[in-house]
Amino acid sequence: MALSFNYDMSARDVMHHPEIGKRFALMKKAGVEHVWLFAYFYGRHESDPDEIYKARKRLMDEGFQTGVISVPVGHPGNSLNPDDDTLELQIKNTWKYRVDRNGNNEYFSACINEEMIRDNRSAAKEYAQMGFTRHFFDDDLRLGNWQGPVQGCFCDKCIEKFNQKYNVNCDRALLKRAADEENGLEDLTKMWIQYNTSKITGFMQETRVSEMQSGVMVMHMGDERHGISISDIKKAVPDCLFRVGEMFFNDETYSKPEYREMLKAGVKKHLSLIGENTAYSETTVFPAASMSIENFLHRMNTEIELGLRNIFLMSGTWFYSEPYWNAIIENRNALEEKAARLDALKG
Repeated sequence: MALSFNYDMSARDVMHHPEIGKRFALMKKAGVEHVWLFAYFYGRHESDPDEIYKARKRLMDEGFQTGVISVPVGHPGNSLNPDDDTLELQIKNTWKYRVDRNGNNEYFSACINEEMIRDNRSAAKEYAQMGFTRHFFDDDLRLGNWQGPVQGCFCDKCIEKFNQKYNVNCDRALLKRAADEENGLEDLTKMWIQYNTSKITGFMQETRVSEMQSGVMVMHMGDERHGISISDIKKAVPDCLFRVGEMFFNDETYSKPEYREMLKAGVKKHLSLIGENTAYSETTVFPAASMSIENFLHRMNTEIELGLRNIFLMSGTWFYSEPYWNAIIENRNALEEKAARLDALKG
């Protein structure tokens, strides 16, 4: 399978950035074929819907294929651009916060309930009406943070619904013990995991519109502990797109051999469930310009060696600076030849 390069950006930049022509030229030389426009972030359109519609047309006129990418739940902290204090990072004011095991609100992150699902579905239908045929949900679509024990939303409403669904009578303290996988509570732990994975899978089902293919970006090492069941999502949404979670987006982390091995382990874990050629990479540089060109190229080579062929270049709301694009341009043939050679060896 040939390499496919993807990039995401704001409709506002497509329509108004003074150097957008130069940016398009760099992207084309680097082989970018698919551009994913920022869509529904934290409960609101990232750009005015009319601007998103016009940006799609402009991208198509430039020869790009288009999709949309949403941040449906909300990331903990500023995962878009720490240098930009103008970003709106609060979830929609009528949404409810996710609550952790200790009863504390997880700010910037929403509880996956009927209202937020309805809002995300409404936005998805709007993008489908604009003509978009693919919609990725970012890796905030989860019910827990990286690593840690079994997690979930421990708000009063979620606990009430859990008790009703499984005909049990649990409070937050007991569910916390179950989430810690305490001996003697194995059945309760399984039910709590099943309950939370059903919320993510249900979100994917409910926000799917017939005119558009949905996708989910899975957090690094994300699994059932965080409400993510890849196998359940595949059954519920058979044509679902997946991006593997990689993490380690800067020199401070990626330069360490142990973190490189963790990246490989995470990709292998997800690919064993997704399948190689259908998955997308998480080729992210974050924060801005925080990864050397050497490590950037090493990362792409590693992704290709692991079996990834859809390279998703990401950088929050910051546009890759010219040295990164030039690195892809100068090494594109070698990367494509490597992918072809490895595929030929597999037969």
